[in-house]
Amino acid sequence: MMQDFYGGNDYMHIGDNAQEIQEVSLPVQLGALLKGGEMTDVVIQVNEELFHEHSSILGARSPVFKEELSGSVFASKVITIKDKKRKVFKYLLQYIYTDTIDGRNHGIPSSNLVRHLLVAANRYGIKGLRIKCEEKLIKDISMDSVWSCFIFGEENNCSKLKEACFKFTTVGTNLAKLVFTEEYLQFMQNYPDLVAELRKRSMLL
Repeated sequence: MMQDFYGGNDYMHIGDNAQEIQEVSLPVQLGALLKGGEMTDVVIQVNEELFHEHSSILGARSPVFKEELSGSVFASKVITIKDKKRKVFKYLLQYIYTDTIDGRNHGIPSSNLVRHLLVAANRYGIKGLRIKCEEKLIKDISMDSVWSCFIFGEENNCSKLKEACFKFTTVGTNLAKLVFTEEYLQFMQNYPDLVAELRKRSMLL
């Protein structure tokens, strides 16, 4: 199929050059900009490491960065972050520049790292990253992690993650096995409201 974009004799064959289009896509090009460190105008210090980045990209992707980088607040052109791990911040930057956390530059993130990344997404108001992190945590729910996922979801207002945990615990014989764990005893003592909801959803408690 051909479509005339210019009203003349120049045509683009849709789908014929998918590979070339992928190679020059915006996320790929911004990812190269992130990796190359060219034309930077802001320094972000995370503990002892310095990251040279682009204020316009940071501000466009995060309302928090936008505020920090505007006006007299940003007179020094240096932002200091003391409460983030270096690896978490690298994944945060990867998402800001490329819209992905697929591990293309830093490896596939563990569930524990994704939890830290979701907290960072909340901190910097990056909704898309929060959604991706919550989706990954849902996929990683297991017999070993479900109670900690419940707690994380409760403490970080992740309603979809909590709902996924409810469904996981009430499938088949999962709950009958899970209630005999030490993690459940701690969960029962510290989160009575969630336990009450479980009681409504299952006849096992």
